Formats: sequence, C-alpha cells, structure tokens
Amino acid sequence: MRLRSSNPVIKTVDTHAIASERPVTYANVTIKTTFLLAIAAISGVVTVMYLSEIGIGLLIGALIVGFISVLVGTRSVALSPYFSVIYALSEGMVLGVLSAMYAYLYEGIVPTAIMTTGIVLLVMMLLYSSGVIKVTQKFASVMVVALISVIFMALLSLILPFGGTLYLVVALISAVLSALFLLLDFESIKNCVDSGTDSRYGWVLSLGLLVTIVWVYLEVLRLLAIFARNRN
Repeated sequence: MRLRSSNPVIKTVDTHAIASERPVTYANVTIKTTFLLAIAAISGVVTVMYLSEIGIGLLIGALIVGFISVLVGTRSVALSPYFSVIYALSEGMVLGVLSAMYAYLYEGIVPTAIMTTGIVLLVMMLLYSSGVIKVTQKFASVMVVALISVIFMALLSLILPFGGTLYLVVALISAVLSALFLLLDFESIKNCVDSGTDSRYGWVLSLGLLVTIVWVYLEVLRLLAIFARNRN
C-alpha cells in the first residue's frame, strides 16, 4: 500500500510505507515526539550553562549537522531513530544559543515564546481534529507555494532596512505558515495510522513534527522580539 504524505518534508512515507502487523499509533508518535523535545530542551539548557565555551564554529557545525540529520532521518527508516536524536541534540544547541541572545536583549521573552508555541500546537491540533480546517492535496500544494514565496520574501528583506515594514510582514506570514504546517504533520500522522503503517515510521513522523515545532518556536521568538523592540 502506498501512502501520500501531505508534509513535503516527510517523503519517505510516500514511497516505501506498507501496512504492518505492528502499525504506528498516535501514542507511538506522541511518545517519540515528547522524547525528542525533551532531548532538545536538555541540550538547550546545557548549552546555555556552558554558553561562554560555545564558539561560532561549533554553532555553525550544529546547524550543518541538524540539516543533514533531517535529510537522512526523513528518508531512511532504519536510520531515523538515530538521526532524530542527533537532530534534537544539535538543534537544541542552536536554540539554546539563540534563546540566550534573545533573553539578554528582551527579558522574559523565552518563557513567553515557549508557552506561546505550546498554545499554537494545541490550537492547531484542535482545529485539525474538529475538522474546522481540512487538509487536502490542494491545501498542501498551496502551502508549498506559500513556503517558497516566504523564502523569496525573506531573502528580499535582507537587502532592505532591518525592522522595516516588509520585515514585519514576512515575520507575520512566516509565523502563520509555520503554524499551518503543523496541520500537514497531523495529516501525515493520521494517514499513517489509518493505513496501518509500520511502527518504525513513527520516528520519521516524529522528526517531521519536531522540525515544524522548532520552526514555530523560532517564528514566535522573532515576532515577540519585533513587538518588544517596537515598544522601546
């Protein structure tokens, strides 16, 4: 049985997933995602504790490792458990450094961003489960086009004055887009559960969901920083 994932990040499930006697469950994905979030959080806290020893080279290395981990972890079911953990560790380090920088500039911004990210996750889960927003193939296609457009706008904003109107617009659109991408993750998970996909794919799904949650957190953090700066 072939499955069609709505999330463009998760492509392995589209071409290789088959029904199994040990199918993936919602609890399976939830536990794995919680585990990865815990690893990322611990990595971030440890990074902040030893922030003075973190050089730019190590930070760039963590970014590269995280990027490679996503590519491998979402395309190899056998390696996804290992690279999911590697991604959580490396991304936790990056988030720890960024969060420390934002916390230094704007007091209380990090706890607010964490809480807001959790609220966004719960709200989008409610909207999806209640059927208020339905994820169709057309919806997924529009999301991909929107993502490409936002990337183009973000590159354009780099050559314009920092803090300008365009930058705020890009930040707002990116934040909304990151939240909507959670719906694609939920749809991918639902498709796999309904189709009886092997439980091994739980790591692929969890990694994809973690990537989106990290994206939401970063966008929320950026928006809060913009609002805080505009107030001062």
